[in-house]
This record gives sequence, C-alpha cells and structure tokens, in this order.
Amino acid sequence: MISALRLPIAAAFVVVDGLLWRGSLLFLGALTDALDGWLARRLGVESKAGAIMDPLFDKLFVLITLAAFLPGPYLGWREYLILVSRDLYVGTGWLVGKGMGINVPAQSRPAGKLVTALQVVALFVLLLAPERIAVFIVAVGAASAIAIVDYTFAGLAALRRSRAA
Repeated sequence: MISALRLPIAAAFVVVDGLLWRGSLLFLGALTDALDGWLARRLGVESKAGAIMDPLFDKLFVLITLAAFLPGPYLGWREYLILVSRDLYVGTGWLVGKGMGINVPAQSRPAGKLVTALQVVALFVLLLAPERIAVFIVAVGAASAIAIVDYTFAGLAALRRSRAA
C-alpha cells in the first residue's frame, strides 16, 4: 500500500533540515496520497482496509510533519491544535464508536478533504513563508469546525442506524 510510505516520509521530514529536502518530502507525501487512491481506482483494487488506512496515514503524516515545526516562532501548541483539531476529533470519535460496537463509516467527506488540502497548504506555507501562517491557521480552523459538525452528524446517523438494526 503506497499510503504507508507517508510514515517514513513524515519521519524523514522531522530529521532533515533545509528547504529543498523538506519541500521535496512534502511533495512526495502529497504525491503518494494522490497516487495511492488513483491507482486503487484505476486497477480496481479498492478495499475496506485501504479506505481506513489511507485517511489514517493522511492524518499521521499531517500530525508528524506539523509537529516538526514545534515549538517555533510561527507555530505554537495552540496553533498546532487548531491545525489538527479535525484529525483529533475524527480519530477519537471513530475509536469511541468502534469501542461501542458501532459501524462507523470511514469514508472521506468533502469538508474533510478541504481540511486536508488546507493542512497541506499550511505545511508549505510554514516551510516557504512562515510569517503568513496565521491566515492559514484561521482557514484550517474554520474548515475544521465545519468538518467536525459534518462528521458529528454522520456519526449520529451511524449511531441511529446501529440502534435501529
């Protein structure tokens, strides 16, 4: 699974220094995300495991690479938590739902995809123009709030379906 490559890429991002190396690793991480989904659909090898693992590796990649900027002059813990709030909420909700025996769907949602895209942009901003990150923290925070509401309604619908069954 190509998605799994994002973990060593994220680990390398933490230990390397320099704009060229870090920029290349961010690009490579984004490329593995796009390539994995495209290949799975193209080759007809989509799976339930892949539907769970791909967003998991997305979230881990973002959590780890953003953490590489901590603590810094442009990214403190509060800003970090804003940037990863959707990931923490969705991950916790999914684990709680599974623990309760609820079949929580792992499919992506448009608001969630927007958050992921903005997080990747925020990573590039931190790398290339960190003094401008405040705007992207607000954008990711707003998109995350919308995604959290959306995921909450989806989770509640899954809960109602599991109770009705």
